[in-house]
Amino acid sequence: MLTASDIEVRFGGLTAVGGVSVNAPRDKILSIIGPNGAGKTTLFAVLSGFLAPNHGTVTLDGKRLDGMSADTVARNGIARTFQIVRPFPDMTVLDNVIVGAYARAASYREASAVSARVLEKVGLYPKRAFLAAHLTLRDLKLLEVAKALATQPKFLLLDEVMAGLNIKEQHDVATMLEGIHADGTGILLVEHSLAMVYRMSDHVICLDSGRKIAEGTATDVLESKEVQAAYMGIEHD
Repeated sequence: MLTASDIEVRFGGLTAVGGVSVNAPRDKILSIIGPNGAGKTTLFAVLSGFLAPNHGTVTLDGKRLDGMSADTVARNGIARTFQIVRPFPDMTVLDNVIVGAYARAASYREASAVSARVLEKVGLYPKRAFLAAHLTLRDLKLLEVAKALATQPKFLLLDEVMAGLNIKEQHDVATMLEGIHADGTGILLVEHSLAMVYRMSDHVICLDSGRKIAEGTATDVLESKEVQAAYMGIEHD
């Protein structure tokens, strides 16, 4: 279980996240949705150790992680991707993933073996010798997932991994992620593709202006009048 309790993040006089709590069991896929500026990426930054909250706690299987550095959080089992892909462009696909594997691996041999298994899982093994600079956007997205997965996380936090992909590519990535989840890795998604939210989510949280405005199944949340007004621009009389 990944739990965030009463998380608050302030930047000067701006409250980016205000009193948000999250309970994410590993056997459920949780999606976090909301308009731009809602606080979704800031919340991910807190969960993954990139940002310390002004208030609140983060625990993984009962162990408190808030205040730890990002690399320590990663070694404890939480890995994340970013909205903007961040490959090492002049390194091969395999070597990019090996960098992630060193979070736990004790040797190059071990890191290489872990990375090869991960590349098989995400479908990039045939391109392992390609330079990352030569990959398509779809493959760069898969490489980001592979780098995070190579840390052998308990939870994978995916920040708009579908962005920029066509609907077929989105479904292909969803199938791959569902396989990863079935193998025992918890998944949290920040996602704007409502088709993927409906397809993948066991549970959905909607944020607006840093606060939780709805929580429940995808159908319950996306049919909420408050969510439709805040997120989809649909006004109800």
